[in-house]
Amino acid sequence: MKMWDRIFSNDKVVDIDVNNLETEGGNRLNNIPSNIKKMVSVMAIVWSSFQIYTALFGLLPALIQRSVTLGFGLVLTFICFQFRGKDKNKVAAYDYVLALLSICSVVYLWVSFDSLVVRGGSPSQMDVVMGALLIVLILEGTRRSVGLPLVVVGGVFLVYAFIGPHLPGLLGHRGYSISRVTSHMYITLEGILGIPMSVMTTFVFAFILFGCFLEATGGAQLFINLAYSLAGRFPGGPAKTAVVASGLLGTISGSSLANVVTTGSFTIPLMKKCGYKPSFAGGVEASASSAGQIMPPVMGAAAFIMSEMTGISYLRICLAAAIPAVLYYLSVILTVDLEARRIGLKSIPVDQLPKLSDAFKKSIPLLLPITVIIVLLVKGYTPLKAALYSTAIMLISSSFSKQTRLTPRKFFETLEKAAYNSISVTVACGMCGIVTGVITLTGLGLKLSDLILQVSGGRVLATLLLTMVASIILGMGLPTTAKYIVLSAIAAPALTSLGMPLIAAHLFILYFGVLAEVTPPVALTSYAGAAVAKAPGMETALQGLRISIAAFFIPFMFCYYPALLFENVTAMGIITGLISSFIGVVCLASSSIGYLFGNLNKFQRLLLFSGTILVINTSLYTDGLGLIIILGILIMQKLKKANNIKECKTN
Repeated sequence: MKMWDRIFSNDKVVDIDVNNLETEGGNRLNNIPSNIKKMVSVMAIVWSSFQIYTALFGLLPALIQRSVTLGFGLVLTFICFQFRGKDKNKVAAYDYVLALLSICSVVYLWVSFDSLVVRGGSPSQMDVVMGALLIVLILEGTRRSVGLPLVVVGGVFLVYAFIGPHLPGLLGHRGYSISRVTSHMYITLEGILGIPMSVMTTFVFAFILFGCFLEATGGAQLFINLAYSLAGRFPGGPAKTAVVASGLLGTISGSSLANVVTTGSFTIPLMKKCGYKPSFAGGVEASASSAGQIMPPVMGAAAFIMSEMTGISYLRICLAAAIPAVLYYLSVILTVDLEARRIGLKSIPVDQLPKLSDAFKKSIPLLLPITVIIVLLVKGYTPLKAALYSTAIMLISSSFSKQTRLTPRKFFETLEKAAYNSISVTVACGMCGIVTGVITLTGLGLKLSDLILQVSGGRVLATLLLTMVASIILGMGLPTTAKYIVLSAIAAPALTSLGMPLIAAHLFILYFGVLAEVTPPVALTSYAGAAVAKAPGMETALQGLRISIAAFFIPFMFCYYPALLFENVTAMGIITGLISSFIGVVCLASSSIGYLFGNLNKFQRLLLFSGTILVINTSLYTDGLGLIIILGILIMQKLKKANNIKECKTN
């Protein structure tokens, strides 16, 4: 029996409910009565079918298309997510009432669409009532499916729209009436049904569907086998396997938690058996899975929204994200490699690993659709068409093998899952529409950008540090998409005003939003990893932060060296940026783990960390001092290693 077969027979693979990890209210889908669950299944299949049909045969008018998508999301939210703990096993009467009101808010827009066009957007009293109703429904739906922090953020922005005249200085504005705010949110394309919902309606749902079908056809297991064959032979191979497998899955999944559960159920028990502490194993998986949202070619929902908000093509964003994503995974691999060497872990024997050629051949039917996505994007197809055509090709290619072929039942179950996975994203996009609506209505974005510049004194490094802190704090409580939308309107203008390329400013925000997912005290991905590893949650979160610490260096580097994003590319710029980034990543990983060529004491670790921080600022003096410190530690390590080898030979 092969090594991983023995391991899986001893360690039961843990089945984690991702929805419960993501929400405060809790997903009750598996607990509700079977007759209601059948109704929900039909509704989910209808939703997915609606999205596919309109994508293939033409979208409806924007206001209607987006409102229908939001309506499906809200109705399923009130049925699938409980209001309180007592409702875990039932759907209460008020849940049906809220679901019915959600339908009414959509039907009203549909029925009165012609009237809205004739009135030129001038709101009627009923528009105001229905708009206020939809705002309340989104607040409650967000609380159930996403969590309270995003509700608090949305509530603060709504209050700000009304109390502007009472605020001092830059934050003040003339204030707006309930009628003005609700109509702006409801009957225009600048509020609830704005850019976030547009992206959800078109690009995001299609890629969620693609990811669900890839998983259903066995893509996750095949990618894990491929990762074993690539990385298992190196010291600490199981941990490197987790990183590689999460990177492969990250190309088709925008959910960090789903990546943790999918790959972690296999890799975490293997890491534990090979000698890693349970908390470290969970932290490795959390760190590796979190970067799925910045890993081309698919990335997450935020990348599609970035394309819409900046006017930069999605393909260009994928290209710019490529080197930072590789550097992120390199930093995690270096960290787990140094830990493996520090504690003396061995690699998996080659004869106990799957052959690379066999793993690759089995993966071809499922690697083909990913290749097709890249080719179609390069040829100028929209992400929507690229995702749908690639899904169709996947279904065709998978049908040639009994191992990957989908039965009709599995096909419809996958349509259901795509809809279920879209619920929280849809409702979050509705809430983000409220936030962006207030920002556009009041001009808050430019005001806060001015405030950031005043506090930082216009210094690039200080502005970047402030933006980093804001990104991490918001990212702890908000989904990456929501955090990105808020900060893209608030902080990105401050960065671009200092001469930073637009794509660098927006990727900086997105990158730290991803890192927030492994930053305590929230660190949801780490808690998911802890659940699989059966380890303490906070200890796992701290290990995840320790493993990811080197990655905090990368966004600063691509801001100072835009050539890393293929922006203003020069040979010297990209070479210097890559060398500096590699040195910084190695040094931070070493200082975090306490090992380079040998063990590092606390003073050496502190010096190495300080030297790396000094290198971030592209000043001649700080760079020189930082390099002297780093070289000094390297020389000390080399001399110590040479002395140890000499003593061993003498003895």
